[in-house]
Amino acid sequence: MKKFLEKAFTISLVFGAIAVILCLFATTSPYFILGALGAGFVGFILGCLHIVAVQRYGIKQSPVALLMLSLLLNSVPLIYMMIVVSRNSHQ
Repeated sequence: MKKFLEKAFTISLVFGAIAVILCLFATTSPYFILGALGAGFVGFILGCLHIVAVQRYGIKQSPVALLMLSLLLNSVPLIYMMIVVSRNSHQ
């Protein structure tokens, strides 16, 4: 379990990158946004697990800039959905 928690941050970054790529594809087909939201959610949870593991088990913390990048990447699908919904509500 501890090995998984050590790798959780790297996996979180991967899910964040997948979420951003799926958001780019969502501009062509709206069905990709569901995958992007799922990948962003899983990546966000893994990022939070890493933060908890650092506090609880003393695992080496990743640099703060990379932690912020992970959270930003995993938030992109939500930001995209907010833009789409707000644009469509004003029409």
